Amino acid sequence: MKKMLLTVAAALSLATTATAFAASPMTVYATDGDGQEYEGLYTESSWMAIEVPLNALGGSVPSDLSIAVSGLPAGTYVTLDSVSTQGSSALLYVSVTRDSTASNVNALAQINVNAAGSTLTTVQIPVYGAAYGE
Repeated sequence: MKKMLLTVAAALSLATTATAFAASPMTVYATDGDGQEYEGLYTESSWMAIEVPLNALGGSVPSDLSIAVSGLPAGTYVTLDSVSTQGSSALLYVSVTRDSTASNVNALAQINVNAAGSTLTTVQIPVYGAAYGE
């Protein structure tokens, strides 16, 4: 009986770990679309793209693709401008803005990539911004 309980407990632990791992957001890179990669997005930019593997979107870019962003300080925004493909990746061109430049931004954005009313994938990427006078 004891051996069976340990076996069941181990199986449940592995199943829980596998589920948690599968649900974890993937870390992606930013790009300028011309091959240069960046570790994160910069505030006050509208030229950067988030590089997401096409297979994470089901193999192609849906026409109704949208994003929902969390994890950023209040007043910091990442908005989707356009989408293109490059090889086996989708490039999600974004604008990164903030209401005030009085404080630094150093946060990890969690971005749900959505289409047809459901989340296709969740990615995470750092967002950086320096403070400077207003």
